[in-house]
Amino acid sequence: INWQTVKDSGIEFVIIRAGYGKNTVDKYFKRNIEGAIAQGLHIGVYWFIYGISEIDIFRNAKKFHETIAPYKDKIDMKVWCDFEYDTDKKANKQGKVFTKEERTTLVRQFCSYMKKYGYDVGVYANPDYLKNKFDDLSEYPLWLALYSSNKRNYNPFMWQYTSKGKVSGIIGKVDMNICYGDVEQNTTNPYPVPTRTLYRTYPSMKGEDVRWLQFELGITVDGSFGGQTLKAVKEFQKQHGLVVDGRVGPTTRKALLED
Repeated sequence: INWQTVKDSGIEFVIIRAGYGKNTVDKYFKRNIEGAIAQGLHIGVYWFIYGISEIDIFRNAKKFHETIAPYKDKIDMKVWCDFEYDTDKKANKQGKVFTKEERTTLVRQFCSYMKKYGYDVGVYANPDYLKNKFDDLSEYPLWLALYSSNKRNYNPFMWQYTSKGKVSGIIGKVDMNICYGDVEQNTTNPYPVPTRTLYRTYPSMKGEDVRWLQFELGITVDGSFGGQTLKAVKEFQKQHGLVVDGRVGPTTRKALLED
């Protein structure tokens, strides 16, 4: 890839494959990310998941982290979990047929590990996986693979709209994407820690302290305690052994601050 030509053609960001499975680094990863960095492009990276157990997923995440750690401060377009058809096919060859719940659990485990490593993480998926193979994963930013314009049922951070794009400086067909989300990564919560109990009301509770909550949960920050926020709070409470009531009082707030 001629990265200067790519930049000069008007491309603003790239999402680079770092590798796949428990130990395989893409042989072009180092060349690609350093070329993109040199041209000042915004950068995201993804890892293709292979595994059937939590220890497999941990090893995927560990290798991903080890691979991208030298470039951590240059990654401002998130890191992405890619679990799709080939993941299922390889599991089937090992005698494992996933349920929706099992797939969803593995994705959440991978995302949790990457968050613990200090990365802002999202999920790559197409409508088939979102509807038929995953349970609700709306707590994570979505990189949507949909090769048509009918995306009204989704709210993606990023939309992959074709696999047949052409970009000057790259030989062959290229996946093309549009980003709708906030590009710059911010790991410090800029909003005030709430002193009131936060919960869903009608009309929805709003304010800067709700923005603090949404930022801590890693969901869309709009300052309104709606359905997405309620789901994310309950999921957080469930994962941390708290009372699952959707209310962010002193106990849940403390857990968020310590997480």
